[in-house]
Amino acid sequence: MDTRNLISQRPEPRYVTIERALSRAIASGALPAGTVLTEGPIADLFGTSRTPVRTALNDLMAKGSLARFEGRGFVVQGGEPARVPLTPAMLGIGDGEPAKPHPVAAHLIARDFEDTLAQALPFGSWRINEQAAAEHFAVSRTVVRELLSRFQDRGLVRKDLRSHWMIGPLTARDINHYFAVRRKLEPLALTDSAPLTSMDAIDAMRQRLQTALTTPHSLAPDRLAEIEHDLHVRLLSRSPNPHLLRMIGQSQMALVVNRVFAKAVGSRPFELALREHAIVYEFLIRRAWSAAAAALDEHLHLSAERTCKRLMAISVFPMPDLPRYLKQSA
Repeated sequence: MDTRNLISQRPEPRYVTIERALSRAIASGALPAGTVLTEGPIADLFGTSRTPVRTALNDLMAKGSLARFEGRGFVVQGGEPARVPLTPAMLGIGDGEPAKPHPVAAHLIARDFEDTLAQALPFGSWRINEQAAAEHFAVSRTVVRELLSRFQDRGLVRKDLRSHWMIGPLTARDINHYFAVRRKLEPLALTDSAPLTSMDAIDAMRQRLQTALTTPHSLAPDRLAEIEHDLHVRLLSRSPNPHLLRMIGQSQMALVVNRVFAKAVGSRPFELALREHAIVYEFLIRRAWSAAAAALDEHLHLSAERTCKRLMAISVFPMPDLPRYLKQSA
C-alpha cells in the first residue's frame, strides 16, 4: 500500500475547514454584519478545541472580514455589534451535529509529519506544539505523541528540560559525528546483509541506479531519495542484528540535508555520489562483499565533506514554508 497517496487524502487542517465555513457564512449573510464571534461556541459547533478556531478567526481578521471586539472576541465588519446565538445551519454544518474529523491512523501521517520536521532541521532549533500538530493533521494528540516518541527513538526529536518537544539544530559537527558512526556501521551491516539478499533484488537496485544515471541532472527529489534508500537502508536490511540496524537508522539523520538541498537545487550535484553507488553495486554483483563494504566506506567518507558544504549552502536558502505547529526557538 502506498501510504503517501493515503496521506494526500487525509482531512485538511481544522482551522482551514473552520475559516472556510465562517467566510462562506459571512459572504452569504448567514452571519450578518455586526455579529459577535467568540471561540467557545464555534469550537462546540465544530467539535474541536479552541486552538483551530482562534487561528481561523485571526486569519479572517487579517483578511479584513472581522475586527476585534472590545478585546474579547471578534465582530463581522460593517455593522453594529450584536450577539447572535450561533446554530449549525448558520455555519453550514447541518443536522445539528458537530463537524468532527475522521479518525486517521498514525501510519497515514507519519511520512508527511517526518518530512516536515526534517525540513526544519537545517534551519535552527524548533519547538513542536503537540496540540497544533494534532489540529493540523486532524488527529488526536495521542497519535501525535505516539509519532513523536518514535521519532525520539530515532534521534530526530528530543525533549527539553521543560518536556517540550524540540528539533534541531543540525550542525556541521553533528554531520561529521553521524558520518563517523555510519562509516563504522554501514559497511559492517552490508557484509551481514548482502550475502542474504537475493541477486535479483541487488540487480533491481543496480538497474534503478543505472537508469537514473542516464539523466543524472534531472532526477526528481523523490527518485533521488529512493536510490539513497536502496543503498543505505534496503541493502542493509537483511542483517540479522536488529541493534546494528537501529543504530544505523539513528545515525542517518544527516540525509535530510541532501533531501532539502536536492529540492532546492536539483540533482546535478549528486551525480558523483551516484557513480560511487555504482562502484558498490559492481562489487556486489561479483559477490565481492568485502570490496563492496570498502567502497561503501569510501563513499561515506567523501559524502561527509559534501554534506557539510551543502549544510553551509542551505544556511543562505530561503526559510521553507513551515506549518504553524513549528515555532523557531531562540
